[in-house]
Amino acid sequence: MGIFEEKIKQDIMQTIFADSLKMYEIIDGKFELNDEQKQKLLEKISNFNSDLNELLKDIKLS
Repeated sequence: MGIFEEKIKQDIMQTIFADSLKMYEIIDGKFELNDEQKQKLLEKISNFNSDLNELLKDIKLS
């Protein structure tokens, strides 16, 4: 993978992670979550981001 493709992929993943944080903030603002629920939600989002990163890291861009 070239340097430019790697940079583009990093930018895409950063955007996805930022959007995941926004999703958490929206859910937190719209639902009455206790601390345990907030923690579980953050764990799910973090796991999703990790799994997605692992899946996409070696796949070429189209």
